[in-house]
Amino acid sequence: MFKRHSIFPLIAAVWLSLVVFNLGPTTANGDEVGALGGDAQTVASLPGRVRVTMVDHPVIHYATFQSHNQKVVEAGGLIFLSHIRSRNDAYTDQCWRLSISRDGGSSFVTLVEQTGATNPPVLECDRRGNLYLVRVDFVGGDAYLDRWDVTKIKLWLESQQATRPTPQTTRIPGGAAGKYAAVIDPSRDQLYFFSHNNTFHRLRLDGTLIDSRQLMVSGPNGLLQYPHLSLNQQGQLHLAWTTQKHGEYMYRDIHYAISEDGGDSFFTWLPAGDGGRAKLELPIVADETGPALRVTLDDEFEVHTWLASGLATTEHWHGFYQAQTTPPRQHYVRYDLKTGAKQIDRYPKVSGQCLNLSGLDGFFAHNPSDPQRLFVIGNDSGHLACLVSDDAGATWRDYARSEQSFGLYSIGGYRQTTEDGEVIGSFTDHQTPEGISDRKSKVYFFRIEAADR
Repeated sequence: MFKRHSIFPLIAAVWLSLVVFNLGPTTANGDEVGALGGDAQTVASLPGRVRVTMVDHPVIHYATFQSHNQKVVEAGGLIFLSHIRSRNDAYTDQCWRLSISRDGGSSFVTLVEQTGATNPPVLECDRRGNLYLVRVDFVGGDAYLDRWDVTKIKLWLESQQATRPTPQTTRIPGGAAGKYAAVIDPSRDQLYFFSHNNTFHRLRLDGTLIDSRQLMVSGPNGLLQYPHLSLNQQGQLHLAWTTQKHGEYMYRDIHYAISEDGGDSFFTWLPAGDGGRAKLELPIVADETGPALRVTLDDEFEVHTWLASGLATTEHWHGFYQAQTTPPRQHYVRYDLKTGAKQIDRYPKVSGQCLNLSGLDGFFAHNPSDPQRLFVIGNDSGHLACLVSDDAGATWRDYARSEQSFGLYSIGGYRQTTEDGEVIGSFTDHQTPEGISDRKSKVYFFRIEAADR
C-alpha cells in the first residue's frame, strides 16, 4: 500500500491561487503595450467572442480547483463539467457535481451529485464519446475510475422515462491525494493517472487496472505537488510537476519528463539542449537535486513558481507559469521535442497587442491536427482573456476578452478545441468567504467562439 499524504497543504495552495496580480502594460521585452479597457465596442473588435454561462451558485471559493487537470470535456455533441459545491473543515464531506450540456454550454443538467472526501473529479473522453471520471477518497486512501457509456447518457437526456445511467467503477488502490491528473492514450487503449502522493497508475479503457507504481520520491529540498499530464499525436506521454519546499509554504520549482513507451520507462532531456537524454530510474527525485529537467530559472527558487498548464504537441512542449518575483514574472516556455532545447522563454509578460495575461492559473488549448495554432487562456485584470498563436508560440496576438469582469479563480478547460474549433472551460467567480467552508462564489462555463484564420 502506498503512503497516504495529508490533504491539508491543499488549503495553502487554494489561498495562494486566489492571489491575482495586475502587472501593468509591458511586453516580454519591456515595451509598452496598449490598454484594452472593458467597453463593449473595444471587446467586439477582437476576432473571438467569450460566452459565459453560470452553472452553479452558491458554491465554495475553490469550486473548480485547479488548472493542472481537466474538468471540462466535449465529445459526441455533449459537454461535461465537474466541480465542488460545498465542503467541511476536515475535507471529508465535499459535495461534487457532474453536469452535462447538449446545447453548446448554454444550459446544464446534473447527471450525478455525490458527497465524499474528494476534490473536483478529473474528466477524459475516448474516441466514442464515453466519459472517464477519476475521483479520490481522502479517508480511504484510494482513487476511483468511473466509466460512463455515452449512449446511455444520451438516451437519458432524450427521454424523461429512461433510467438515469450509472457508471462502471474501478478502484485504484493508494491513488488518493489532493492534486491529480489523468490523460487517455487511445493508441494504447490506456488511461494514465498521476497523483501527488508520488504514485502513477495505468488502466485499460475497459477499467482493468494494469499497474500502480511509486513514480516519484521527495528530494532534500522539495516534494511533489500539482502533477500534469499531456499526450501528443506520436503517443509521447509528457509529465510535469511543481514542487513544494519542505517545512515551508513555498512552491519551489517546476520539472518535466517524457515516456515514449506508454509509461513503461521515462527519460529527461539534458540541460544542454543538444538532443542528449538520460533514462530516469524510479522513483524520480522530485526536486532540483534529481535528474529531471528543470523549467524554472536559477533565481526563482525562493519565490513561488507554479505551473498552470503544460501541453505537448507534435513538435513542442509548451508551459505557462508565474514566478512571484518582484515584480512578478509571467512565463511562456517552449521546448523542442527533437533536441530538448528551450527555444522560447517569454517573460515577464505573456501578452498580445493589448491583452496581458497575469495570474497563477490558465491553460492551453489546441487542435492536435494543427500544431502551429495554439490558444492560451488566462486573467487580464479580472477579465477572462485569450491569446492565439499561428506559429507554435513564437508570436502571440489578441484573440478574445470577456466584457464582464470576475473574481477569477482556477481558469481551466479542455485541452483540445471543440469539433467547431472553439475553446471551452470553467472558472470560479470568487467572492471572499468569511470561513473556509463559506459558500458565496459561482461556477461559470465559458466558450470562446473561434473566427476564421
